[in-house]
Amino acid sequence: MNLIKKISTAVMLLAAIHLCSCVSLVEKFYPEDTAKETKPAFVPVDVEEGSVYFKDFDGNEITLEKAPGKIVSLSNISTEILCGIGAGRYIVAMNKNSTEIEDAPIAAEVLPEFYSDTEKLIKLSPEIVFYDNTLSYLTVSVLKNAGLTLVRIPEKGDISTAEANIRFIASLMFRDTAGEMLIREMRDEFKKMQVMAELMGIKKSVYIEGTSAFSAYGGDSIVSELCAYAGAENVFSDKTGTFTTNAEEIRKKDPEAIIVLTSDLENFSSDSVTKREGMQDVMAVRLKAVYAIDLKTATRPTQNITKALKSIGEALKVTK
Repeated sequence: MNLIKKISTAVMLLAAIHLCSCVSLVEKFYPEDTAKETKPAFVPVDVEEGSVYFKDFDGNEITLEKAPGKIVSLSNISTEILCGIGAGRYIVAMNKNSTEIEDAPIAAEVLPEFYSDTEKLIKLSPEIVFYDNTLSYLTVSVLKNAGLTLVRIPEKGDISTAEANIRFIASLMFRDTAGEMLIREMRDEFKKMQVMAELMGIKKSVYIEGTSAFSAYGGDSIVSELCAYAGAENVFSDKTGTFTTNAEEIRKKDPEAIIVLTSDLENFSSDSVTKREGMQDVMAVRLKAVYAIDLKTATRPTQNITKALKSIGEALKVTK
């Protein structure tokens, strides 16, 4: 009986070793992806007689029989993503700020940032109008009553918001594969930066400031997450959103670096921070470690957040 037990135990042990080696082999070819997996904030609801039904971020149902061929983009975010998935040529009109976006269609009509000429837009007969919270409630109501399909795109959030925006817009354009490729490219950049930071031994504390003095970013922001990939911890990671702080609170946290988000990189001067009253004793100021990062790429939830990641990596000496 003892012999049978010993044989059984040996067989089980060999089986366990074989199983572990198989698991190791699988993990070798399919390494764990440490990037944050996110559930899409939309779902295709149904497919019936060639039509696809979606729900947008606000729970509204959208019906499409084919990929839209005429789009109005009143959102910088939707314009960036449409261009990123190769669908920029379908934009017939866009908001003024979208003209600054790389690959924005030259032929598209340019509309004022706070659009109100609804009659002109209705005559364009777009199949979809993308917009954000800058569009007035009255304009939205008039356009919807005219029978246009309006889709609001979230303009604030974190990296998971960027992924959801890409998936949603790509799906509406019947370009799911292009959307997933953008997301995969983003995650690859995050992983590369994380590995480089670990290899370089970068472990810094950082204070992140907005366009106005002492306007700070909390830990749930895109720029804070990007800093984490570059080996830097936001000293206000326990906070959420944007909030107002002061020199005393920053001195207590004593960050090793300060990142300032600005829409005017060329004219930025670190003096706006280093010569501010009460900031002289902060370590980052003493080390002259004050860096400016482009506000747009560091805050808009699109694929272009990787550009801000690159800038952060260069500032923190993770990459050249």
